[in-house]
Amino acid sequence: MSDILKELTDYRIKGIEKAEIEYYKQLTQTLDRIEEQIVSLADQQLPRTAGKLIELQSAVAIRPKIKAILDKEYLPFADKVVRKGFGEQAKRVERQFKTIGLIPPEFQELTKGDLALVKNLKQQYYTQFKDVSNNFTRILSDKVYQNTLVGTEFTVLEKELRQSINGIYATSSDPAVNRLVDYVKNNKDNPALASRVDSAVKILQSKYASTRVGENMKRYAGQILNDSLRDFDATLNFNKAKDAGLEYVKYYGDVIPTTRTLCRNMINGVYDKSGKGIYTIAEINRIWNSTSWSGKKGGTPMVVRGGYNCRHQFSYVNPDWYEEDGEESEILKEVAPIVKKESKINISSFANPIALANIRTVPKAVSQARINKSIKEGFDDPRYPREIDGSLLSRFGKYGSSSKVNPTLGVANIKKLTDEQATKISVLLDELNDLAVKYKVPKLRGIETRGNGAIMAMGDGVLKINQNAMDKLGDYVKFDLQQINKKQGLTGKTFTTLKNWKHGDDVKLRPFSVTAYFDDDFDKLRNVMYHEFGHQVHQMRYVVGDELRYGTGFIPKVESKITQITSRIYPSQYAKKNGKEWFAENFSLYNMNRKDLVDPKFIKLIEEIAEW
Repeated sequence: MSDILKELTDYRIKGIEKAEIEYYKQLTQTLDRIEEQIVSLADQQLPRTAGKLIELQSAVAIRPKIKAILDKEYLPFADKVVRKGFGEQAKRVERQFKTIGLIPPEFQELTKGDLALVKNLKQQYYTQFKDVSNNFTRILSDKVYQNTLVGTEFTVLEKELRQSINGIYATSSDPAVNRLVDYVKNNKDNPALASRVDSAVKILQSKYASTRVGENMKRYAGQILNDSLRDFDATLNFNKAKDAGLEYVKYYGDVIPTTRTLCRNMINGVYDKSGKGIYTIAEINRIWNSTSWSGKKGGTPMVVRGGYNCRHQFSYVNPDWYEEDGEESEILKEVAPIVKKESKINISSFANPIALANIRTVPKAVSQARINKSIKEGFDDPRYPREIDGSLLSRFGKYGSSSKVNPTLGVANIKKLTDEQATKISVLLDELNDLAVKYKVPKLRGIETRGNGAIMAMGDGVLKINQNAMDKLGDYVKFDLQQINKKQGLTGKTFTTLKNWKHGDDVKLRPFSVTAYFDDDFDKLRNVMYHEFGHQVHQMRYVVGDELRYGTGFIPKVESKITQITSRIYPSQYAKKNGKEWFAENFSLYNMNRKDLVDPKFIKLIEEIAEW
């Protein structure tokens, strides 16, 4: 059943979720810096004898310095959230009213009144972020003073400071807490266990932070971050609807096992006897005021919805837009669906690659259609070898005739990807298609997702993606940097940058992967996909006419040339694994304008490939 309002609301919700992920990652990085700076400050500024704190004057004097660190690191993050995050969400609300188009034109765009409201809301929520900073300036300063007053050991103070900022360092009488804490501390630098460590941290911060580990800055700031984005959207949406004379609502969002009963019932239309799932604002207030549940918070339900961390939103409607059976009327069906509005966004190319800030997450179905078109073109490319009868041939898997045909050929399986992940893959696939033209190889003919293995892999024109590792490239690079630091005798969270490493520098300080040469997270992902497409180039260039030889033992012309190159220069440790990885690592750097790191012998080879 078509549901234009659902598509539009999902668009707003996905926008919030994208911003939440982006900003929570930034919050985590910000608090990590704060933690290290404050612990270092305390270590440097607080005198002690035999490890015990001894001087109250220093404990008092440190307070403004703690505040200065929070002001420098945390407040700019808060400003960015309310300035950029709120601004982008306001545009999404505006777009919903524009797309519907069934309200007076003067209410379809953000009015002066709307802009004034946005400004006031930004100030309001910035104040909430600032209150967290002020509160934890006091909490951290009190920790310093109290521990100094009783003369505790510095290690005790350090634990309490770290606990108060990130909440995962305290011990407890509860064995379950201690096991989780120990697991995080022992494995937080291991990329292979990143997802499990994240889960352990979330349990500590959500289940135990209040009663076991103690309140912490991450918990408070994260809560405000989540709720402020959603409450802002709801407030602006409500006020625009009121001005436009829309007095009815529908409730939207995903229903999962943990969804509150109130939200579940409103989404499913349980409280609406007409069966349309449409409520008056007065009915919502009545339902909300007569019901109690865990997580309910003060305020109007049109803003706070299901309460803390509620991931649902209202859309304001006119009952005339719906038939008696709840189906959309013809007048609403005439509105162009949002998926059509998205067709000209997220355009990227090898010559003009899109930046992360310009990517707009779209529903997975939109990305799926975009990817399917490309994969079909690749699958139909005659340069992929086939048997005389047309059946598929393979070099790396059982793609042959009859029952052994691999279902990933000609298929883009992205079901396990999030909307954001699928959007990024679809965008970067456009750039890979340009590389296919440049280096005269067929486009990819399959995409497969999995939950383990390498981040990505390539073979027979099929790109394999580990969806669990795809968003952790920053963590892998961080681990890479940590290992290099250890080689230099550095410890803790002091990281060096690899951006300026060059051939001739100490090879011990060379990164494991060339991904570490890029600061931007999206460029890290772009680099990985370019690397994998480098494999497509050496696997598929010049294979036309090799149908009868193509198989497990087949060696393409490019790979043969690679084996003839001696005395290679390696831009990464991984490039030393074999000639094919040397080719792929150099390929990604070459095509991402880091030719300063590329082996000159590779440049000669790739320019020959592009020219012939």
